[in-house]
Amino acid sequence: MQTAEKTHKLSTMTSHQMFTLWWKEPWVRNLVLLLSPVGIIDATFTILLFGQIGAEFEYNPFVRAAIQSEWWGVWFFVDAISFFLFIMMAGSYYLHTRRSLIDNRIGLVSGLVAIRVGLAAHNVIRFFGVFPAVFGGLMIGLFTFIIVDSLLDRTSDVSWHGFKQWWMHKVDRRHDEKLMKKAKKLKPGDETQLVEKIEREIDAEITEVEEPVTSSTQGVWRKRALYILGAVALFIIMPYFLVFIGDLTGVTAFRDIYGPLVFWNKLSAPAFLIGFFTICFFTAFIMYLVLKSFEVQEGAW
Repeated sequence: MQTAEKTHKLSTMTSHQMFTLWWKEPWVRNLVLLLSPVGIIDATFTILLFGQIGAEFEYNPFVRAAIQSEWWGVWFFVDAISFFLFIMMAGSYYLHTRRSLIDNRIGLVSGLVAIRVGLAAHNVIRFFGVFPAVFGGLMIGLFTFIIVDSLLDRTSDVSWHGFKQWWMHKVDRRHDEKLMKKAKKLKPGDETQLVEKIEREIDAEITEVEEPVTSSTQGVWRKRALYILGAVALFIIMPYFLVFIGDLTGVTAFRDIYGPLVFWNKLSAPAFLIGFFTICFFTAFIMYLVLKSFEVQEGAW
């Protein structure tokens, strides 16, 4: 039986490991970066709700006092950055303790992440008033807990190759179940056709597996050039797409009427957030293409 080692406990983590360990594993790094904007979203919509409804919407007395004071900017920064620091430490804590049989509090960490995501979702839904905010925040928080807890409960890493193997395993099992159902319904004399069909499928799969996987230097550089060109194209397209969003949301017309200063209101705030997330998406996709062009697994260098 595996015994828990001291190096797998939270108390043995150094401050350097707490803030850097999460970056070493790609899928944990992507999960942390995906959840990091939650703090900014929560702080932004808290301020927007304060301007729209007033301080009575906030149940936390400390937050209410902070946003009503002249130091609300400091609170905004602390609220936005605190969740990013927490999710970084959560990812590092998971990598540090995931192979330990005891002293592992992954469920508690997942619950705290889900609560913060649910509260941010509550503020967003309440500001736009699409449907009941409490129900929406509760559902999104529960959904987040299920996903994060299932990911952080793993003892092995997540990879695209592993996901494809899992999916192909499911497809193959489904295919085998259909063949078994057909075999049970066969009439006498039809067994030969089914056997021949199965043999053809097996031969096709074996031929596909046995094909030599060769990648020439020319092919590698061709892939690299396509990735780089894709990143450059996205960089060029991004400002035009932002102008399109401004025209679509009406911010351009607002600017033409009231000047270059765009105030926070029901027209400009959603447009600003759409533009902000668009920039984040384009930047992330450009970085992905650049990193993909130099990926070792694809024979980049």
